[in-house]
Amino acid sequence: MSEKNISKTRLSRLGTVTSLLAVAACYGTLAAVALLSLIGVSVEIDEGMLVKLITGLLVLALLGMGYSYRLHRHPGPLLLSLAAAALLLWVFYGSYSRPLELAGFAALVIAAVWDFRVKKRVCTQKCNG
Repeated sequence: MSEKNISKTRLSRLGTVTSLLAVAACYGTLAAVALLSLIGVSVEIDEGMLVKLITGLLVLALLGMGYSYRLHRHPGPLLLSLAAAALLLWVFYGSYSRPLELAGFAALVIAAVWDFRVKKRVCTQKCNG
């Protein structure tokens, strides 16, 4: 495989990885704080900074999904991740709702898995076809 193809493959993973990192940043932080509080350690998290971090990861995820779309030309994962990001941004900066937040993160994970599967299928067809 050429250097250019390796670089394209790595860059196409950006959407999937950052989507999953956004979920981990939100719920992983909450889980870590909950675990620490169970053992008696009090930690204060700056929610504003956490929201900015997750927003940055969402932007990177959308850029990665857009790049990935250019490789496989299947619009589903990109559209779902755009809808998930819009929902999450509404939840973060508009009216907070726990069910909408969960739905947004679930849609983001589904979009990441869908994108991964589409890329795998397209690579299999191109590599073996």
